[in-house]
Amino acid sequence: MKIFLSPHPTMLHLRAFTPAYNDATRPPGLTDDEFLERAIQRNIEVGVIASDAPVYIVEQSTLPTEFAEAWEWDGSAVSVNMTKARVIHLDEIRAVRNAELVAKDITFMRAIEAGDTDAQATIGTEKQVLRDIPATFDITTGVDTPAQLSAKWPDQLPARE
Repeated sequence: MKIFLSPHPTMLHLRAFTPAYNDATRPPGLTDDEFLERAIQRNIEVGVIASDAPVYIVEQSTLPTEFAEAWEWDGSAVSVNMTKARVIHLDEIRAVRNAELVAKDITFMRAIEAGDTDAQATIGTEKQVLRDIPATFDITTGVDTPAQLSAKWPDQLPARE
């Protein structure tokens, strides 16, 4: 199925648009290519796509499956900007790490309330390990593809679902 892409005006990445080929309001008699062109023109008319913005038509099956916010047009196809993808991935790691820090805050407060200094010390060390992840976790060595990057995850964090 063909879809179209255009640069997002403020987010600095490509946006994907999937025409509603099977929509009941589709005018009868239009080919898929004609309907696709109509969808592009409609998005330009209503200002979703700037009139001077490039529009790229691609087969949906050729798109990368990861890091859509790092997609770039390389002149003939969509590719993933690995520098941007690494930033996105590290932001995801930070979000999960932050949730883990909040959970540790609760157990730390319970240890304080119980006067358990050993637990406080242990939790303090665990929290420091979590805080250090963005600085110590290597997402560059041996990571050349989006799939390799996506698979790279700190052992100190819960596995992703």
